[in-house]
Amino acid sequence: MQTGKQSKPKQQGIVLFTVLIALVALSLASIALVRSIDTGTVIAGNLAFRQAATQAADAGTEAALEAINSRIAAGGATSLHKTAAPGYYASRRSGCDLTGSVTSTATDDVLWGGGTSAGTNTDCNMVAVSVGASSLPAGYAASYVINRLCDADGAPGVAVPGGTNMCDAYAPTTVAADDGASMTGSAPYKAAPEPGAVKYFYRVTTRVTGPSNTVSFVQVTLVN
Repeated sequence: MQTGKQSKPKQQGIVLFTVLIALVALSLASIALVRSIDTGTVIAGNLAFRQAATQAADAGTEAALEAINSRIAAGGATSLHKTAAPGYYASRRSGCDLTGSVTSTATDDVLWGGGTSAGTNTDCNMVAVSVGASSLPAGYAASYVINRLCDADGAPGVAVPGGTNMCDAYAPTTVAADDGASMTGSAPYKAAPEPGAVKYFYRVTTRVTGPSNTVSFVQVTLVN
C-alpha cells in the first residue's frame, strides 16, 4: 500500500503581523502616558510656583502699609496728598499699564525694576520700590507701587485742572461702626460727613518674580 505525501500548509505570517501591530499600539500608549505624566508634573510645579509667588506678595502689601504709616508719622496725613516717587503716587495714574500686557508700547509700563522714568515710561511715570529680600522666600523678588485713588495730586475736593479732585472714599454710618468697617459705599467725597470721618482708599500693586520665570501680580486696597 502506497501512502501519499501530505503537503505542509504555507505560513501566512498573520500571527506575527498581529503581534507587531499590538506592540506598536502598546508603544504609542506608553509614550502618551509618559508625556501625560511629564505634562502633569510641569503643570503642578508651575501652579506651586505661582501660589508661592502670590503668597510672597503679602510682603509687598506689608511694606507698602509700613511706608504709608511712616509717611504719616513723619509729615501727617496731609503728606499723602503729594506724590513721593518712587513708590507712592497721590493719583490713580489710570493711563499706566500695570502688568505690561495690556498695550504693546512700553511708555505706559511701570518700571518694576526701579531706575528713572525719564524718557522711558513718560505716559505712566511710575517707578516701583523693591521689597527687602529678608521678607521674601528664597528665589523670589518683589516690588510695589502705591496709588491714592484720587483724580490728581492735592487735597480731596480742591480745584484741579479739568474740575475738582475727587477721591474714592467711605464714611462709617456711625462712629461705632468704624471698627466693623461698615460703609455707606465707595463714592467720591469732598468733605467729611458726620458722624464718622472720611477714610480714603489706596491701591497697592505688587509684582513678584520667582523660579521658572514665574511672574505674579497682586492688588490690595487699603483704607486710611
